[in-house]
Amino acid sequence: MNVGDGVRIALRAMLANRLRSSLTMLGLMIGVGSVILLVAVGNGAQDAISGKLANLGTRSISVFPRGTFGENTGTESRAPELTRDDVDALRRRGSAAGIESVIPVSMPTVTLTWQGSSYSPEAFVGTTPPYLGARDYDVAKGRTFTEREDVERRRVMIVGETVVDELFDGRDPIGEQVSVNNVRFEVVGVFAERGGEFGGDGDDIVMAPFGAVESNLTGPNVPLGQILVQATSEQTTGLAEREVWATLLAEHDVDDAADADFLVANLGTIVEVANTTTRIFTLLLAGVAGISLLVGGIGVMNIMLVTVSERTREIGIRKAIGAQRVHIVGQFMLEALVLSMAGGLAGVLLGVGLGQLGVESFQPAVSWGSVILAFSVSVLIGLFFGIYPANRAAALRPIEALRYE
Repeated sequence: MNVGDGVRIALRAMLANRLRSSLTMLGLMIGVGSVILLVAVGNGAQDAISGKLANLGTRSISVFPRGTFGENTGTESRAPELTRDDVDALRRRGSAAGIESVIPVSMPTVTLTWQGSSYSPEAFVGTTPPYLGARDYDVAKGRTFTEREDVERRRVMIVGETVVDELFDGRDPIGEQVSVNNVRFEVVGVFAERGGEFGGDGDDIVMAPFGAVESNLTGPNVPLGQILVQATSEQTTGLAEREVWATLLAEHDVDDAADADFLVANLGTIVEVANTTTRIFTLLLAGVAGISLLVGGIGVMNIMLVTVSERTREIGIRKAIGAQRVHIVGQFMLEALVLSMAGGLAGVLLGVGLGQLGVESFQPAVSWGSVILAFSVSVLIGLFFGIYPANRAAALRPIEALRYE
């Protein structure tokens, strides 16, 4: 008997017991589909997190006053603060310390007023032009402010989409004069949409030149909300981080980092930790789904044992007319293979189909490696769990099989 005949016999056996075969394939389908879908969810989550973190800049090192995130404020002799002197000290370290640029960031609380409407954005950022590149901000309409405008303290600003919707009711704001705490600023650009960022609205932002904010809103001696340091490359972020710590500890006259009144965050390290965490999360999801695939394999063994019992006389007749052990084993193994392949293919269609459905925060990313692996494991599980029933069928003695009722 050739393979084609064996496949036809297997299909006839499956069609003769449609419900039983369908339930067995359902177990494999759920197992394969779950592996593909959960791996896709894990990959999608990793891509979403990596994308959000990439916006922060993988070469960026952020310095915050201690207490920004509710921590103990370190030294008790003075309030934690970052100043322009800290910025100047870091700039003097230069490329020899792995530092490409040092960007001051002021974050005052403001109220915007335009034609009788008022709005307080989630973030108002006074900074220098390099900040936009470091944080991967794109301007969808209009333009950015320039270094010259920063030096000349020109009162211009760029707004996010949420501000456009809330303050301007969706109208084009370019060229409009907006009162910021009773000081007029001109809107020169609108940021490209960024969506949610770490619990906040990435589009609820206004950005203006640091010089204009310092002169008109905060005053020259108000502490900074943040200092952003750009390393010369991803490879020098570690060196730059160490230099930032050493420089600021000296500037703040502190010997121990535990007593410092500031925090240093290496965003490249945060990205790496986040990626590692999501990879482990994806593996755990795949492992959980793999259990259902194993259960589906047990279902294959169960139906094949029942099939052997029901076809005992057929086996006896085949052996009586000269069928060898290898023929009997091959036939039942082939039937298990057809059953597992059918369930595996259905599972692939299910998993890939559901993987195209996005959710609010991210889009699952189907990995074709996981598709091939899940289908291959499904086939191997079918063969593995088909071995025992096939050998049991081949071990039947012809005379006993023929007597079976």
